[in-house]
Amino acid sequence: MKRTIAIFGLLFCAFFSNAQKKLIGNVLAKDSKLPVASASIFLSNTSVGTISKDNGSFVLQPFPEGRFDLVVSMIGYETYSVAISSSTIPSNLEILLVPKVKELQEVIVLNYEKDGWKKWGDFFMENLIGKTPNAEDCKLLNKEVVRFRFNKKTNTLKAYADQPLHIQNEALGYELKYDLNVFEFNYSTRVLFYQGYPLFSDLEAKNDRVETRWKKNREETYNGSIMHFMRSLYRNTLEAEGYEVRRIKRNKEKKNQPFSNGSDNFNILINTLLKGDSIAFVIDSVTLGLQFKDHLQVPFNSKRDVAQTTNDC
Repeated sequence: MKRTIAIFGLLFCAFFSNAQKKLIGNVLAKDSKLPVASASIFLSNTSVGTISKDNGSFVLQPFPEGRFDLVVSMIGYETYSVAISSSTIPSNLEILLVPKVKELQEVIVLNYEKDGWKKWGDFFMENLIGKTPNAEDCKLLNKEVVRFRFNKKTNTLKAYADQPLHIQNEALGYELKYDLNVFEFNYSTRVLFYQGYPLFSDLEAKNDRVETRWKKNREETYNGSIMHFMRSLYRNTLEAEGYEVRRIKRNKEKKNQPFSNGSDNFNILINTLLKGDSIAFVIDSVTLGLQFKDHLQVPFNSKRDVAQTTNDC
């Protein structure tokens, strides 16, 4: 079976031309059409952001090349998001924020867990941040804004935050403002779903030694990541950057097979390395398409020389 996938937005390092692009707009309350001041406006998964002025206006610049989720958040309003590409920036974007009236009514009926952080805080952080060595150096600076609600009927835990989470990552030298939209874990199905919008900013290094450590940790984190893989595909440099992509073919199991594994299907690894241009194609300046049969095996060799693969970032 052929699989076709379109990957947006994360293909490029942020770079800016001499004539920097910018997004101009206004933030208004949807019900009253009055301006909303001090709203946070940013491009998710970047360090590009600003706040609205007293009259609701804002200028977001520089706007990097690519496709991004524009996020607008303000206490008391629903988070607004829309995908915007650098090739089609609106001339004057009007953003209408919806008040959180409905949520306030629900809070009156359903109470949050008392001492919720003491009970669920570690679980929340492990699932939001992870359990890697880098995660151990992450601190949530405003854990008091996180509230929990456990539904016994559905056996589901939900977490809420009416303000962005302020997370300090001492391992990578970042401060992260994370606008949490959804956090839900079902203990019956063991399914976790969370979604939100991150805005990054650099921490100030105390000395050159710390700066060097952050640079090394960031490179190690980037290498082997989804972003690194997609950029390697786009440049058609998979092997040079440490990836070995092979096709896994799924065949139907024949009945009365002498070495049957009891399944209707079995997999065959085709031991031929695939080039990026054999499974990927460029759709436009910010979109990469993938097309391949069956499945792909994609191991990453972290021991290769990465010096020549990171000079574009």
